[in-house]
Amino acid sequence: MDEKSLFWTDQLADLIIKRSKYNHIDKKFINPKILTIKSSTSISGVPHIGNASDVIRHNAVVQALQDKGKKVRFIWVAEDMDPWRKVPSGIPEKFSKYIGMPVSSLPDPEGCCKNYVEHFVSLFLDSLMENFGTKPIFYSTTEAYKKGVFKKHIRKALENLDEVKRIVGKFRKDLPEDYSPWKPVCENCGKIITTRIKEVKKDGVDYECKDYEFKEYGKEAYNKVKGCGYKGFSDIKKGNGKLLWNIEWAAEWDAWKVVLEGAGKEHFMPTSSFWRAGEICEKIFDWIEPYPGKNPIQPYEYIMFEGSKMSASKGNVVATWEWPKFAPPELLRLIFLKKPNKVRDFKFVDVGRAVDEIDKLEKIYFGLDKENEEDDSKRLFESINIKVPKKYRDPINFSFLAMLSQVYDSFEKCVPVLKKLDHKIVDKEFTKKRFEQAKEWVNKYAPDYMRFKVVDKVEVKLDEQEKKALKLLMNKLEKNKYDEESLFNEFYKICSEVEINNVDFFKAAYKVLINKEKGPRLASFILAIGKEKVIKLLKQIK
Repeated sequence: MDEKSLFWTDQLADLIIKRSKYNHIDKKFINPKILTIKSSTSISGVPHIGNASDVIRHNAVVQALQDKGKKVRFIWVAEDMDPWRKVPSGIPEKFSKYIGMPVSSLPDPEGCCKNYVEHFVSLFLDSLMENFGTKPIFYSTTEAYKKGVFKKHIRKALENLDEVKRIVGKFRKDLPEDYSPWKPVCENCGKIITTRIKEVKKDGVDYECKDYEFKEYGKEAYNKVKGCGYKGFSDIKKGNGKLLWNIEWAAEWDAWKVVLEGAGKEHFMPTSSFWRAGEICEKIFDWIEPYPGKNPIQPYEYIMFEGSKMSASKGNVVATWEWPKFAPPELLRLIFLKKPNKVRDFKFVDVGRAVDEIDKLEKIYFGLDKENEEDDSKRLFESINIKVPKKYRDPINFSFLAMLSQVYDSFEKCVPVLKKLDHKIVDKEFTKKRFEQAKEWVNKYAPDYMRFKVVDKVEVKLDEQEKKALKLLMNKLEKNKYDEESLFNEFYKICSEVEINNVDFFKAAYKVLINKEKGPRLASFILAIGKEKVIKLLKQIK
């Protein structure tokens, strides 16, 4: 790694290493010998590639710190004590009876694991570790509460209630009179969203379970969760509840001695949760507000997929365990690690073009493309790869393999064609995997013009000029040997000789070969099908 790298993960690693003071109090700070980086996800919905952004970005900073010789502990926290607010797409509607309960109380919708959280966490983490190279240590907030990890934080928050309210009140003007840092689970009905605090005491709170109304983001109507009317006392030693989000976030930072936890920009607006949690963390729990803090590198912007944020409730999600079936894991890492503070919209139809960027980075990394090299090109390539290749693999174009996958149903059948077309297969397993991903991408996301089936019988009508041009193409193919470039140039010579418009020539060729007016790049397509088959079809033109 170049020590002068401008890549954002290296800049952030340097800031973490050099940190020497707190943000909200006048106190010096000395980094622990092992630096803890934290990522977390709410498990209220099905974890998806949008959730993976947080893990992948933090993991890249972990790698940057390790490259600088630091010992790092990377943890991922399932925020599973959060109340369940809605039934995500794909979950049985009967699960609506659990709305208002902690997510960790839900059963497994497929009946294969202990509960809802275990089911989706195992899928999410296993796929991140197996396919995306991240290896975080797993924590559950529910388990942390049960084991008493946050007991001292709950007590401190209750003992310093006035100070907590002062800090939160600076950012939030609608603080209710019955505000309490501790939110208990109702012992009678198991809901957490419906408990209302009656009195804060030294070791817990008196509460009543009452009806609760809330709005879903972007909706006008209120959702109502029925309370059971139970009145009771929640003892903090039992851990059957949770701290409110700002205080909980601060407690997590102190409990696990976190030095970095990035987040989306909504957490860093002037009145947002990061600043509340940071001040509480330092003034109440005596631990630093972690980076990013006020540095210009973070927070990160959202990556939009098909123009909107992914949402399990909307059902527009792609699971982390599904992604590697149709695209390289390195591509998802590229999407999240390249310029994370810039808003971008990724469309699945563009997978091929995006993979081209990875191929360009590989060429730059191995010193084969100096012209397009940027300051952080090599570091970006290192960061997106789970295992950096030892030599240049001369990758075969993803879109070309997508085209081949519709002509040949297996990679083994493609090998002779690739060799015939002078494509080097430097890494067979790598190329085979890309072929399989391209094939699946065609099935899921390819635009209509890229989907085709080579006809067995030509039944289209052509005008005389189109017939003349394609007959001339047939003669040329019979007499000459072509590579992709020379065949492409031949098309324009034919158009000029026959005096046919270029667009009309290509349309006619596609209609004869696949009965459509658009298709893959014609020169590579003809060579992939094989001249013999193309000539046979052209001879059928009447």
